[in-house]
Amino acid sequence: MNWKKLFIASAISALCTPAWSMSVEQAVATTIATDPELKSAFNDFMSNREDIDSAQGEYLPDINVNAGYGFEHIDNSSTQASGEKDFNRKDANISLTQLIWDSKTLNNIERTEFEAEAQRYQLLSDAQDKSLRVTEAYVAVLLAKQLLSLSKANVVVHEKMLSDIERRAESGIGSTADLSQVQARVARSITNMLAAKSNLDDAHTEFFRLVGVSLESPVDPEVDTLFMPSSQAEALEIAYATNPVIRLATYDIDAARAQYRQNKGNLYPTLSFEASQNWSNDANGVEEDVNEFSAMLRLRFNIYNGGSDLSNVRRSAYQLNKSKDVFDNASRLLGESTRLAWSAYELTEQQKKYLAQHVDAASETVIAYEKQFRIGRRTLLDLLNTENELFEARRSYLDAHYAYITAKYRVLNSTGSLLDALRIDVPEEWLEPVLDKEG
Repeated sequence: MNWKKLFIASAISALCTPAWSMSVEQAVATTIATDPELKSAFNDFMSNREDIDSAQGEYLPDINVNAGYGFEHIDNSSTQASGEKDFNRKDANISLTQLIWDSKTLNNIERTEFEAEAQRYQLLSDAQDKSLRVTEAYVAVLLAKQLLSLSKANVVVHEKMLSDIERRAESGIGSTADLSQVQARVARSITNMLAAKSNLDDAHTEFFRLVGVSLESPVDPEVDTLFMPSSQAEALEIAYATNPVIRLATYDIDAARAQYRQNKGNLYPTLSFEASQNWSNDANGVEEDVNEFSAMLRLRFNIYNGGSDLSNVRRSAYQLNKSKDVFDNASRLLGESTRLAWSAYELTEQQKKYLAQHVDAASETVIAYEKQFRIGRRTLLDLLNTENELFEARRSYLDAHYAYITAKYRVLNSTGSLLDALRIDVPEEWLEPVLDKEG
């Protein structure tokens, strides 16, 4: 599937599927097809591929044609003797140069191949990271909508309680203190609702920034557990083996090594075959046709150029060491992110169980306290506190539930399996190994 096909498929999907029913898979597919940053990375990759052809062109024949016609004035002993100093010069030349051996050019070809392959993995890495951000934004909208619904329900509960207390106060059963307490809790519940609305607006804004479309009614995603590792050790093993960041850093080392050898190539001679055919008339003071042909092997060897070549070799050696350091750092960061993602995955899974128990217990407590309040065995403050505890318990459970989903996506991103788990088809050009095709 190329870029055009992917864009058309995503456009049809977006048109046929209302924005409010977009799944997380559709959101990621749309982002892969339309995201400007990914398009920019793809253009960088294609630019690197053209660098390969440019470098390989150095080993193809170089053919040049040169022709001219015009006035020529020559004043020397020959023209003085003949008396003819002005000529209508005509000349033409065709030359061919074929490089036979050049260490610099050979290693330059390798360098461009490795750089293109590194850029391909950079593109895949960017796609994985962008997809993770989209899933996080999608889940953030889900969470914010659930919290807003919870906050609205909490307002309804407190307003109903306020209505009951007002009736009790009017009938002489309740006190003004109780009324003030409930009014304060109603105000706080409304404040919580407004904060939840603001958070939802922020989540929608972030999603639109990433995907370019609105999301009104998301649904809970189902994370494909077939791609989930069974342990942290397995997650780390898969991450180091398949994550695009590691492949990217590896090919950066190869490119830096090729650059080092390329610079060393300036210290060695080059060998080429050169042939030329020259024709001239009335040129150089000779009033006749002149034909010259030459064919030879030519060796070129720079003996000294101020030490610039040696400096470039040393510079590229430091760059090679730097690329190895970048690889080590990338490995450490990948290990850290994988461990953190796995830890969050395990902890949120456990938290969900206990938070669900907390919600159930708090719900039972609210029911019991309401009955006891009506017969005078519980104070209004007791009832308000249990309602608040239930609200906080439900909010904590929602936080843990969606944190659990996000943690699974982060594990999949660390192992380089996120796009596969989402069943996202990337353009075919992204998957074609440069080295297999080009060299």
